[in-house]
Amino acid sequence: MRQKGENCSLKITERNGDMDWKDALLDIVKDSDSRIRFGEPLAKHTYFGIGGESTAYIEVSTVAELAALARFHRQWNVPVAIIGRGSNLLVSDTGFNGIGVRLIGELAKLEVDGNVISVGAGLSLPRLSKTMSRQGLSGVEFALGIPGSVGGALIMNAGAWGSSFGDLVTDVTVMNDTGELLNLTHAEAEFEYRHSGLDAYFCVTGATLKLEPGDADAITARMQAFYKQKVETQPFAEENAGCMFKNPPGDSAGRLIDISGLKGHRVGGAEVSTVHGNFILNIDNATAADVLDLVAYIQEQVREKTGISLQTEVKRLGFD
Repeated sequence: MRQKGENCSLKITERNGDMDWKDALLDIVKDSDSRIRFGEPLAKHTYFGIGGESTAYIEVSTVAELAALARFHRQWNVPVAIIGRGSNLLVSDTGFNGIGVRLIGELAKLEVDGNVISVGAGLSLPRLSKTMSRQGLSGVEFALGIPGSVGGALIMNAGAWGSSFGDLVTDVTVMNDTGELLNLTHAEAEFEYRHSGLDAYFCVTGATLKLEPGDADAITARMQAFYKQKVETQPFAEENAGCMFKNPPGDSAGRLIDISGLKGHRVGGAEVSTVHGNFILNIDNATAADVLDLVAYIQEQVREKTGISLQTEVKRLGFD
């Protein structure tokens, strides 16, 4: 470790004999494609457009840097959140006292070997869907209208139109907090409806998918039909985090919200979509507090009118 007063370009702040973690963090970001910012507003990195600043924000481009970050997290006990593309995330108004991470570069790779696909966690779902359709591989047509990343889709077992991402997975690669890569089987990933066991690890880095060969034109047409149906039945223009609630067994959260008369109900700048009740929109500079107040009101009204308790699907960050 550098000694206090040593001539160097990195400013060292002594704290109990050690450098401040923000200064130390600069030492692990080595790749030219990786970027680090401090005091970064997370609102501009989420589809909801809501939330305060992250103490630090890094776009990590290599496995080696991600491993260094995992060890850093363990050594310094600094919270790390892999926020991906921010499509299923509500960030606190006070922000996140830790490090927000997006995976890019070699962590967003895509390799095709016949009908077996190796895909990095940082790759966007729309890109995956369009690339596979062009190559005549079927299975991810539903993903074109999901604006998230592969990593998020694995952790949440994302899906639409009767399909779930986990159904395509043969194995998943994860990283633990020592920076070691582990390969998990489909069973070890513990996929369930809109859930998996992958949150137990520091980070999901990628997966292997097995798709079905088919006619590229037919696959593309099916993909576009799914997308058209999504655009016609769900809000796209307004900022939102996707479906706010999980569908209860045998029913639809959107239907329950609709029959409870909640479409168009508003709290502050947050409003229940009039197009699809399971979407909360950021209509007018909504705060996270507005969203949570509206969520609580929806849950209360649906429970009172139908006897069903809705569970949220959107992840939360910075509320602890």
